Amino acid sequence: MGLWLLPQIDFQLPLWVILLAEAVLLVSSVYFYHVGTVTLDQKPRTGSETIIGSSAVVVESVNPKGMIRLDGELWEAVTSGVSIPRGGEVVVVGRDKMRLWVKPK
Repeated sequence: MGLWLLPQIDFQLPLWVILLAEAVLLVSSVYFYHVGTVTLDQKPRTGSETIIGSSAVVVESVNPKGMIRLDGELWEAVTSGVSIPRGGEVVVVGRDKMRLWVKPK
């Protein structure tokens, strides 16, 4: 049943209700268009640039080598001259293949 049949069954919407519904649809359409275009314009972050600058937790003390947990994954970590105990927080400053260079947070 279409909206054009509503007057035939004696059901009519006031003009202000129709205009309000149209305004809400227009505003929501513009908003979701904007959100979609902003999201699609972003370049996907992959590779080393997503890891460098991230925070991680030390699983096995880093002195100078150890293990850290970054985004749920275990990584071998290396630091220069500083001992970082288990449970400490670190920031990833570099990457060498499958080894991450870290510094204390």
